[in-house]
Amino acid sequence: MKKVFLIDYDLCSPRSCNRLCVAKCPITLSNDRKKSHIKKDEVPIKYKKSTDKMIIINELCLSCGICLNVCPRNAIYSIFLLDEPEDELITHEYTLDQSTTTNETQKIDLSTHGFRLYGLPTLLPGRVTGLCGPNGIGKSTVLNILNGTLKPNFGNTSYGPNGLKWQELIKHVKENEMRMHFKETYKGDRHIAYKQQVLKVLFESYKGKTVSEILMAHSTIEEQFLTRIFDDLDIHAISDRLLKQCSGGELQRFAIAFILCQEADCYLVDEPCTFLDVKKRIKLAELLRDRSLGFGGIKNYPVLVVDHDLAVLDYMSDVTHLFYGKPHQFGVMTKVQTTKGGINAYLNGFLKTENTQFRKKKITFRRSVADHNWENARIFMKYGKVSKTFEGFRLDVDPGIIYEGEILGIVGENGTGKSTFAKILTGQLKPDLDSDFLTIDRYVSYKPQYITGNHPGTVKEFIMKYSQNYDFSEGMTQILYGPLGVDQIYETPVKSLSGGQLQRVFICTCLAKRAELYILDEPSAYLDVEERLHISSVIRAVTKRNSATAIVIEHDIAIIDALSDRLFLFTGTPGVQGRTIGPLTKGEGMNEFLKILDITFRRDDDTGRARINKKGSSIDRRQRANDEYFYAPRK
Repeated sequence: MKKVFLIDYDLCSPRSCNRLCVAKCPITLSNDRKKSHIKKDEVPIKYKKSTDKMIIINELCLSCGICLNVCPRNAIYSIFLLDEPEDELITHEYTLDQSTTTNETQKIDLSTHGFRLYGLPTLLPGRVTGLCGPNGIGKSTVLNILNGTLKPNFGNTSYGPNGLKWQELIKHVKENEMRMHFKETYKGDRHIAYKQQVLKVLFESYKGKTVSEILMAHSTIEEQFLTRIFDDLDIHAISDRLLKQCSGGELQRFAIAFILCQEADCYLVDEPCTFLDVKKRIKLAELLRDRSLGFGGIKNYPVLVVDHDLAVLDYMSDVTHLFYGKPHQFGVMTKVQTTKGGINAYLNGFLKTENTQFRKKKITFRRSVADHNWENARIFMKYGKVSKTFEGFRLDVDPGIIYEGEILGIVGENGTGKSTFAKILTGQLKPDLDSDFLTIDRYVSYKPQYITGNHPGTVKEFIMKYSQNYDFSEGMTQILYGPLGVDQIYETPVKSLSGGQLQRVFICTCLAKRAELYILDEPSAYLDVEERLHISSVIRAVTKRNSATAIVIEHDIAIIDALSDRLFLFTGTPGVQGRTIGPLTKGEGMNEFLKILDITFRRDDDTGRARINKKGSSIDRRQRANDEYFYAPRK
């Protein structure tokens, strides 16, 4: 870490403090002892007359800290800027020809070293530990190390792919709980239940078997808890299906149920919320918390979870470990943090416990729900009663209005018709004949829910072909391509993109098209926390720049909260019937939606982010009594 000294100009008063910081600086004292003909060194701290302020030149500073100690007004302070730790032991280093096991799953291309990971988590029985950080920072690597599929080499790549022998490995681990974990893993006495990020590997392992056959064969818990898992994750709806017949969300639910139904010594869960709707995410959080407590049993278990939905990660976690560093170069894991303090530190980009700043800008959220008055707003489109009937499913949409310039958020359970409604708006599906709906006579740009990389050519060619926009100027880069990092992969073949990269490319392609209506279906899937939070600002900036309207279907409540002007709710019986509520104002919509989910939200005082209240807590009971499920100060 690089230590730098900063000045708080609200406290600094250079005209009245005798400038002891300059007088006591070792370089000033050294210059005073030099003879007149000897060139004097430049003093790193000095008074700048033109601005009437003190300045510190950290490149010249000795980092002795004397100025900090002698300042009578305590106006000088120090922080550590992000830099790779030099005095810490590397936990694992990849060789240059290895691929890191990260969300981005791309090869490390550095001149002398592969990706380096620093630190291991603390295993806490009876606690859910959240692992929070960007893609490519080492979270999945940590889970692979704990699972025993990857042996850490502690910075010595000469050990090869097999790594150290277990007996030698244990000598490098100081924490007793972690030493015991590796020791029992080495002896084969520790059973680890691991939900991987990539689920297609399950296809070959359980070929020709149905979901219920697999789960019943591997279940080692009591029947009443197995029944609860089946109910909460809606496994009954897919119990007779083969894995290859399951959609992304259905496969995710199976994979979660698969590890929860096992009696294991440790549970590792990598990105369980992907493809799940909000209701299932809340049920998942409650299941993982109860699993850590043994489903009411005597024994407690450590549960480690990697996820990018901050609201749900906050809700399910008892403690957190943060990851920071430079993605695909090095990642540092912090010591155990409180859930609130850890996530807020991540958003602020500053670790108080380690006095380290790892991001220049804070990530903040709007703190108020100032519902816009739409009475005098220009109408973008009106629609009457809309219905769409499939075999076994029917969607009924009540009449509504969409206004010009608004961002309409669509929320609801999977299988209630959200994507169907989006496809009706784009003209891909025709509603039933008795529907009061005319085709939208406007330019529409659509990002579908499911995306594929089966496209020839580079990223830049893909964007030009499907958006018909050839503007890659500095202005477009600043507003669209830069914030989502697509400008760094223009020449990359689309077929070689990771899931997160492909999602960002599809979002950029949708928003690059000159349109009057942008429809984005689940844009946050595969993206890490920072990328998700960039989405809201990018969508808002592009729609405002083009004087357009946007409709966003999303399951991450933090994104919906940050992005939406109004809300459109889809309810009903998943896979059978869908019906709508609204569109409603932001406050009314969030309150109604959270009532359906049976949870309450509050605002975090520091960052403004929405937090889910623990059910039965004093604030939860108070908000329910006031019928205020979504709390935010109103202007």
